[in-house]
Amino acid sequence: MNDYFKSDLEKAHAFHGHICTGIVFGVRIARLGLKYLGIADPAENKDFIVFVEADRCIADAVSSVTGCSLGKRRLKWFDYGKMAATFVDMNTNEGVRIVTVAKHNMPEEADVVAFWSSIPDEELFKLEPVTVNLKPEDLPGKPSRKVKCEGCGENVMDGRDLLIDGKVLCQACAQGAYYQKK
Repeated sequence: MNDYFKSDLEKAHAFHGHICTGIVFGVRIARLGLKYLGIADPAENKDFIVFVEADRCIADAVSSVTGCSLGKRRLKWFDYGKMAATFVDMNTNEGVRIVTVAKHNMPEEADVVAFWSSIPDEELFKLEPVTVNLKPEDLPGKPSRKVKCEGCGENVMDGRDLLIDGKVLCQACAQGAYYQKK
């Protein structure tokens, strides 16, 4: 394992609350992505964005290791349900998508860290060079645009509005919300 693994795992554990396969994979994926982008210390380089593909432990591990977060707009989440993350250089839009391809089954009695640490990266992950079309409204910083939804009257930031039949609508008004008003 690399020089950072122990301290990264401790950070992820403190942030997430426990150690599991998703935390170990997320820590390793984070370091692989940083290495691919040539970043030794993510606190010193803020010119990258990470896309995670699951709302599980992996997201917390990647966030804690990279320092990227939803609120800082450097962590993006796509609900694909996959143990995968994409690391993108904001200056070039070039990056790498790393997905878990482990074909191993951890025995019930095994120590999760020792077991997964014993398997080389090449057997656990697939790395795919990618390009991501980063839009100005997806980058960190102040909102690039703010409009009022003609349906509910709420403000919508950063191009997340939709133009439907000539009306500017938020996604909830246009496509249905995840919540129901009482």
